[in-house]
Amino acid sequence: MSANYLAERLKSYGIVCERKTIYKDLEELSDFGFDIIRDRKGAYLATRQFELPELKLLVDAVQSSRFITERKSEELISKLSKLLCKYDANSLKRQVIVKNRIKSMNESIYYNVDAVFEAMNKNCMISFRYGIWNAEKKLECKREGKLYRISPWYMQWENEKYYLIGYDGQARRIKHFRIDKLMQIQILSEKRQGKEEFGKLDMAAYGKQHFSMFQGKMASVTLLFDKDMAGVVLDRFGQDVWMHKEDEQHFRVVADVVVSSQFFGWLSGLGTKVHVLEPVWVREQYQKLLRSILDDI
Repeated sequence: MSANYLAERLKSYGIVCERKTIYKDLEELSDFGFDIIRDRKGAYLATRQFELPELKLLVDAVQSSRFITERKSEELISKLSKLLCKYDANSLKRQVIVKNRIKSMNESIYYNVDAVFEAMNKNCMISFRYGIWNAEKKLECKREGKLYRISPWYMQWENEKYYLIGYDGQARRIKHFRIDKLMQIQILSEKRQGKEEFGKLDMAAYGKQHFSMFQGKMASVTLLFDKDMAGVVLDRFGQDVWMHKEDEQHFRVVADVVVSSQFFGWLSGLGTKVHVLEPVWVREQYQKLLRSILDDI
């Protein structure tokens, strides 16, 4: 924009100034760190807080997130677009596709997140009812509407869903819940419990161990994989997983996992390219599940 154009725009906002003042203001902005470039055509902001590729990554995360509803996705993307100049914003909008994506149907997720954050900041417990989807696509209360009383400590995005991870004082163990299934959240006056338990918890490992965040018994499992499955193992367990070459065609893996139907489902998806070696009870449970599926077909 030229100095004359900037003066006209400022005048429309009730601010009257000369070109010299504008030049001085531009210099002041440059001194404060704004990347303002001036040439014969005028002045422009060369770099912004977010560049187009950075915002494209954020927009992709929003539009692909299943726990954010379609309407909220469009609202968030519109707000993100305002961080760009109008030319880049138009370019970004042309690449955005939200319609017909698989999205959450629960619009209350934002209020749930806000309530949980407030409780954590106040160091307070929360109560809520937990929902389950029925065949009519409606969220109904689980356990006949019984209240859960949980100390919230973390929220984690796992397997395209958002989870509350907290401590159940009555059961004396850590539990997790889908944020979009929390109903009628209330912040309680009681202080949070489970500080010692969460002090020992490795949150990064927690997500790796719980397949699709299903509950089960924790075990150190030894698996034998075909050699071409290394990428699959690293994607699932991360770079720190213990791997050892067994022979020219196989490698062995030892990992701590929560043994559940979802863990067995992951194994069955790999077919004969993976074998459960230890412990014996995990192998027997896996065999039993496969036989029951065959008998039921």
